[in-house]
Amino acid sequence: MVKYRIIAFLFSATIVISCTTKSDKEIPVLELKDLIVDTLYLEKDTKTKNLGTNFNYIKRGNEEFLLTSQQHRYIEYSYPEGKLIRDQFYEAEGPDGIGSFLQVNFIDDSSAWFVSNQKLIQADQYGNVLSRYDLPASPKDRLTVNYNTLSGTKAMNVDGKIIIPDVPFVLKEPLFNYENWLLEFDPKDSSINYVKFKYPTKYLDFLDDPTFATYQNAYNRTDDLHLISFPADDSLLVISPSSQKWIYAGVDDRMEFLVGRTEQKGEYTVFLQDGNTSKYSWVDYDPTNNVYLREAIITVDSESNRKEGRKPLTKLVVLNKDFEKIAEVILPHLTRGFSTPNGYYLYIGYPHSEDEVAFGRLDFSKINSLE
Repeated sequence: MVKYRIIAFLFSATIVISCTTKSDKEIPVLELKDLIVDTLYLEKDTKTKNLGTNFNYIKRGNEEFLLTSQQHRYIEYSYPEGKLIRDQFYEAEGPDGIGSFLQVNFIDDSSAWFVSNQKLIQADQYGNVLSRYDLPASPKDRLTVNYNTLSGTKAMNVDGKIIIPDVPFVLKEPLFNYENWLLEFDPKDSSINYVKFKYPTKYLDFLDDPTFATYQNAYNRTDDLHLISFPADDSLLVISPSSQKWIYAGVDDRMEFLVGRTEQKGEYTVFLQDGNTSKYSWVDYDPTNNVYLREAIITVDSESNRKEGRKPLTKLVVLNKDFEKIAEVILPHLTRGFSTPNGYYLYIGYPHSEDEVAFGRLDFSKINSLE
């Protein structure tokens, strides 16, 4: 009997050790250059100074293009040549005016979309306004809506319904019961719905700080999944039509989330963010490689950090289609990218001159060979 118990104990211990070893598999930490297999160069001129990274790939017949918009401009490039094909300006006033300040803009295959003064504006890609729609006013429990892509959040067209993020400037305690953060607007009948979620209660410790109010979002069209990245959470919130779940998407490094402070300047409150705080930034899904990507700003490149000998550190977290972390990639600077059928392109700066901007194409299949 004693012998049987010893054997049983050893068998159980073997199972525990085996499971622990499997779950503690070491995640490779790579350099960005290890994954870059090609470089896309987009030409610039004096008017296309800041292109950003929010490009949309489309194909017309046998020709391929990259489209983007910035405030009052629609910009079109040939792909993969990177030649500037068209730079279309939109009027602020008049019959085809889209307003002087644009909170939201994005491009789909055939239209340019803008939000100005609580109105959604649909224009063609040649400067002509097609339709205007009134967006929902602020409900009592929201205080005031802030439709906004200026903070890095994404608006998009999902099967004809326009998804528009509402982003609080700072968090106030009453907002923790609010959940209508992603507006789903149908231009066909002006009907509205929402992708609903709530801020975790831990953010009660991050009130009155713009850094921790701004979530980031992405979308997996294949599986109809909305992804929400909160700045002080190691996990992503994954929203499907039937459920919500948290998926770990953090880094092994220690993140230090530092709350700012407020000052009263006369009748105004000034929100002073802590410039040294860690935070999780954008999230994206690349359907070509079937991976999820998330940027983690671990150590900010600030003067005070450098004086203390702390080197800047930013990483890209890579998850596979099953939301398992497969790599951490050290980034040389803050960056962002976009997906094409040929792969995912990440902004890498100006390696040759200011006349062109470069994006590196990443091959995520190289991760296994570099472990």
